[in-house]
Amino acid sequence: MRDVSKESVADLLKTRDAMLRAIRRFFFDRAFVEVETAYLARSAPCDPYIEPLTVFVGDSSPYYLHTSPEVGMKKALASGLDRIFQICKVFRVEELEEVHSVEFTMLEWYSPGTYVEAIEGTRDLVRSVSGSLGGQARHYIEGTWKTLELRQLFLDATGIDPFPLTADVLLSRMKERGFGGLSEKETWEDLFFKLFIQEVEPRVHGKEKGPCFIKDWPASLTAMAKRKDPYTVERFELYLKGIEIANGYTELLDAEEQRSRSIVDQRKRESLGKEVFPLDEEFLEALPRIPGPMAGVSIGLDRLLMVLLDKEAIDDVLPDRLRLRQE
Repeated sequence: MRDVSKESVADLLKTRDAMLRAIRRFFFDRAFVEVETAYLARSAPCDPYIEPLTVFVGDSSPYYLHTSPEVGMKKALASGLDRIFQICKVFRVEELEEVHSVEFTMLEWYSPGTYVEAIEGTRDLVRSVSGSLGGQARHYIEGTWKTLELRQLFLDATGIDPFPLTADVLLSRMKERGFGGLSEKETWEDLFFKLFIQEVEPRVHGKEKGPCFIKDWPASLTAMAKRKDPYTVERFELYLKGIEIANGYTELLDAEEQRSRSIVDQRKRESLGKEVFPLDEEFLEALPRIPGPMAGVSIGLDRLLMVLLDKEAIDDVLPDRLRLRQE
């Protein structure tokens, strides 16, 4: 176990404070409104791959701790605001690994425009925060930023474009490439991520490579993003030093399409034996009142701080975890 001085916790708290101040200054200088939304909800998003924490409060239970402030913030957008941000704790059932935590700090913001403008805004924000903090990663952050299309990355790395393929055909193509341990029961999403993690990620991510946006993700993986074509949505992810830091997209504002996609996700959850959450009708009713186009971005601030401070594990930037290692 590494030696951790008592001064480290105080230094970390000051550094986190400096990061939060820099973020707020960035948005206030651009006329954003800081908002707060509820942490507790009577339902949860239907995403098959994200699990909320359940909270029991008397006879009105269960409630769910939000996995993202997205639903609440879109309701705020429907009230007449168009440039908003929030810094809050979010909660997800996660394995406690090097870059995961059940409770973590998220920054989320919305502004007029598409994911093209959101990519530019994300780059500007990260550079601004890095400049305020200084640190060992500043040269990396100020270097060249790439924007890559996901389908082209698959073709370059594997010769396979999985987007138009059925699960059966994709399975066959992967077996032809020598992939082992594949099951006939694998879903398209399972196969997609195995191909992405094993073949694509090593080519574009890594501590020695510069910041990288990967855009145009599969429609089946992002229920709340605007569709770009039959197979993709206008979504991007930002990777810094091989770690996913940000996720953003042009927002889907069509209530009926959102309802249809949410029902598909409900069925996926049911097929996986997971709890199925009721649709949030207030959220669906709010979507048509949001002026479009609108883009939203979320950033995991603990992961961002890991990169900016050149740390190896998320425990190194969480004060409570650092304090426990001293005891």
